[in-house]
Amino acid sequence: MSKAIKFGLGGIVAIFLIGFLVLTMSVDSIVKSGIETVGSEMTGTAVTVDRVSISPFSGSGTISGFRVENPEGFEKGHAIEIEDFSIELSIRSLFTDEIVVKNIEVISPSVYVEQKMPENNLRTIMNSINEKSSGETTDKALVIEHFLMTDGRADLYTEVGGERSARVEIAEIELNDLGRGGGRQAVEDVIQEIAGAIVDRSLRAAAQSGAEQIQDAIRDFFN
Repeated sequence: MSKAIKFGLGGIVAIFLIGFLVLTMSVDSIVKSGIETVGSEMTGTAVTVDRVSISPFSGSGTISGFRVENPEGFEKGHAIEIEDFSIELSIRSLFTDEIVVKNIEVISPSVYVEQKMPENNLRTIMNSINEKSSGETTDKALVIEHFLMTDGRADLYTEVGGERSARVEIAEIELNDLGRGGGRQAVEDVIQEIAGAIVDRSLRAAAQSGAEQIQDAIRDFFN
């Protein structure tokens, strides 16, 4: 094989590797930036992700270190923490006006319910999400074909009537065909559905917990 051919093949391989690295970094960056930017705007607090690793070919990957900070005025550092969750999406859709996520599977998320008078942290976050969803939304639409959250736990904390804490399990959440309702749904509307389900299940777990003092503090604000 001549040197010219070797150099030519080497150049093609190098171009392919560079293109692969650029595409990988681009996909990971788009997803990470989208989660943090839209999430923070909607919750009214900081939403951060440590790392995103998604294959540019299959669209499957992992999102690590997902956190939603507590709103101002609450003591605990975070309202929601997820160490890792899996995701499968259509790579091509990232570059269109409708993002299609085929599957999200969340295992063992940690939710912190902090009750103060007259509100709790999850309701404060949800109020912000509802407000953003009812206002001006992005031009992007979002479809999530399947969402599953299992083995979640809620840590409950209140100083109402004396400092109390407890830990309860959150019932499994499974949602299908989000964003495929009566028309295209904006990213904000689909996020509102998922966040609403998580907040609802977490507060139900809190209201039904065996910690009587926390039950009393949460129940009045649940209905």
